[in-house]
Amino acid sequence: MFSKVSISGVIAASVVIAGWAMGSAAWAQAPAPAPGTTAAPPAAPGPSKAAYEVAGFRGARFGMDEAQVRAAIQGDFQAKPEAIRLVPNAMERTTALIVSLPTLDPGPGPASVVYILGYQTKKLIQVNLVWSQNAAADKTDGGPFLVAGVQLANYFNGFAWRDGKVSMGVPAGPNTLLLFAAEDAKTGAVQVIVDGVTLENKGGKVETKPQRPGSLSLRVSYIADRLKPDIFKLEPGKF
Repeated sequence: MFSKVSISGVIAASVVIAGWAMGSAAWAQAPAPAPGTTAAPPAAPGPSKAAYEVAGFRGARFGMDEAQVRAAIQGDFQAKPEAIRLVPNAMERTTALIVSLPTLDPGPGPASVVYILGYQTKKLIQVNLVWSQNAAADKTDGGPFLVAGVQLANYFNGFAWRDGKVSMGVPAGPNTLLLFAAEDAKTGAVQVIVDGVTLENKGGKVETKPQRPGSLSLRVSYIADRLKPDIFKLEPGKF
């Protein structure tokens, strides 16, 4: 059964950072905010907040090679070696190690953890946590995805980030909400995105609402280098 979820006052927006698109083996750029919307002014971090450094996810740390990442996956999730899939990305010439999990808190239901190895270094450059659901019913419930996303956004907002680099409060379209994005003091970044959730504004209160069959997803991305990601790009002047 669909349950409406009010998100007024707690949604957050994201900066534009490349992310791994599940199912198509390609990088998907995060959508820009909808025309006419603006991000809420970032609040200065409180004195009690600890600084967050984006260094990886659990035992997998940025800069690890494939063997080290595989070992970290097995250690973190007790995954068998054959459960780790190797998926190439032809567009960016990167490689992803993907493990599927029956559950991963706080997200709703099964999840995939995607570890991306860079084009030139072959070292870990990004980790995506993806919860997804292909809806087959006439009406689907995006509420659990949104609730989990807000929980994650609140968690990350409890840390101190680089001044002026936390965006909050901007839907990125009718079905995509960029809940949180921030940059650390070095080159790292994190973002939380929920996609496939229909939103409506009722008297100043933003709520999810029933929608047509489709795909729902929640993604958390940890990015090692937001400035110069290790992906293939055509050099200027080549053509």
